[in-house]
Amino acid sequence: MNTTPTRLAVADITATLVTHFDLPALLERIATTALNGFDARIVVISLLEGDALHAVATSAVGDVVTDDRLFTTGPVLTSARETAVAMIGDVTVPGTGRWESYRTLAQSSGMGAVRAYPIASLGVGLGSLAVHTANPWGSERPDELGQMLADLASLALTTSTTDVRRTDGTSAVQSVLNGAAAISGATGVLAEYFGDSTTEARIRLARLARAHGTTDSKHAAAIIAAQNVAPADIGSSELIHLPKAPVPPRRFDS
Repeated sequence: MNTTPTRLAVADITATLVTHFDLPALLERIATTALNGFDARIVVISLLEGDALHAVATSAVGDVVTDDRLFTTGPVLTSARETAVAMIGDVTVPGTGRWESYRTLAQSSGMGAVRAYPIASLGVGLGSLAVHTANPWGSERPDELGQMLADLASLALTTSTTDVRRTDGTSAVQSVLNGAAAISGATGVLAEYFGDSTTEARIRLARLARAHGTTDSKHAAAIIAAQNVAPADIGSSELIHLPKAPVPPRRFDS
């Protein structure tokens, strides 16, 4: 699982942190790297907003339909609040009473195990990276990869657009929540219009953003704005189609 592609993906994420990056899209890349590295069924990054935990970045094998409580309660919430790794190694094995309702929910959702890694900065919990597998956890999975990716998520959250470290990630969390909502909404618009699956529509959004010379979050917000103005005419919007002429590269003049 801890293969060369996974190591290259981690290196690429690390290199991205010293650039001007799209935070929600980077968190999705972190989730996808964890999905591949752990041979998981679904990986979700969830962030704290006050006492509540919100799922903001998801990577899954196919279009998995699951209960959101899998990503915001039980060991995932415990990991975020207590800044510690929390796990259920085998959902079919009765526990000591803690997270029993979560264990039942995970089992009914087709999960075999869950391990949640804390996302924290300076001792303050920001969220959790939760890895859900189809089978029991076992002893072959690269546990160090999970905390490494959670730490990279923390760095992303606590690095401002001006490359100055923040002492907390509160404003970044709200930014991610807003960006994730826009990406989710725009993905839905594209899926409905083109008849795509959720995965296909998300890939289409990323391709459109690159072609239009912007970030996934900004392009998603533009699509949502266009949809709100003229829902019936979204098909005529240039935002959901590749530009006929290449967008010139950005210039940085002194």
